Amino acid sequence: MTMVVVDPGYQLLACRYLREQLDVLRNELCGVRADESIEPVHQARVASRRIRAALRMFAECFEPKVVAKWQRQVRKLTKELGAARDKDVQIEFVEEILGQLDEKDRRRRSGIDRLLLRLRQCRRALQPEVIAVLDSLEKKGILAQMCGYLEEVLFTLGSRDVHVCSPCVYEMTAAHIRARRDDLTAREQALGSPQDAAGHHQLRIAAKKLRYTLEICNPAYDEQLADVLKAVKQVQSFLGDIHDCDVWAQDIETFMERERLTTIDYYGHGRPFNRLRPGLLFLREERLTHRRQTFARLLEYWEGLHAQQLWETLENTLESRTKTMNRADPEPQDERTDGAKGQDNTNRPAQ
Repeated sequence: MTMVVVDPGYQLLACRYLREQLDVLRNELCGVRADESIEPVHQARVASRRIRAALRMFAECFEPKVVAKWQRQVRKLTKELGAARDKDVQIEFVEEILGQLDEKDRRRRSGIDRLLLRLRQCRRALQPEVIAVLDSLEKKGILAQMCGYLEEVLFTLGSRDVHVCSPCVYEMTAAHIRARRDDLTAREQALGSPQDAAGHHQLRIAAKKLRYTLEICNPAYDEQLADVLKAVKQVQSFLGDIHDCDVWAQDIETFMERERLTTIDYYGHGRPFNRLRPGLLFLREERLTHRRQTFARLLEYWEGLHAQQLWETLENTLESRTKTMNRADPEPQDERTDGAKGQDNTNRPAQ
């Protein structure tokens, strides 16, 4: 393994976080294979996303070819887990809706039952594809390679008594956080239009990226970012709920047309489809109503964050930590760890 010249404290922060997420991912993949519960898919998907976020943030801490290979393989896993997770969530939601229907809702049950049947069929069809990706990862030994690489770096850094508290770490992490924060706030204009689904989707992605960046950096700030992180997670939750509703509205329209054509193809006419229509239209309207309600809650929450001066609080935290470290003027990290002289600690994150 070739050691990359980068601030040791920054590299330590990277390796610790990646190792932690790899442990989560590897532990959950057994449950993904067993397919006895939806939770392992969810946890594995989140871990894979966090790994990808960390690899983007800390790309300069590792050999470029190594990072590229890791990103490529983990991306494939995230894609397959994402498709499976989306269907799991939809199935769970439809089952919940069916459980809430009473006798007077019998006209709605047929359409929702049919939708649930198709979702379950689709989810079963996805499982072999998920297993194929897991088999490929195992055959190539990607996760084991990642763990081995990280363990070697962590061992080397540990032998040098490296710490994550250094001016470079705070300068680098602050730059990443600010870049993600600015991306989020630059997109808040989408909240001015309740129907701007594309804008809300981009805002959701920006919130997710800021959340992951805050999670990665929080340990270096002694959990001082926890309140901001909690707020961003709530914003992401609202936006995720809104996006799910948008997907549902589109999917139900597509499903209705596909089932209508299937009915015509089977019976020679579309009359039997009419018994499915009430439930599907009911479900579509329920999702649109939920979207409007959630969007209103998001607006109220977002305005509250501005009133609480959330972003100013975040900036003050970043500035305070950087100034404190600069005033302390600690001896250079390389001298503190292994006595080496002249190490280049001028790395800056790409904006």
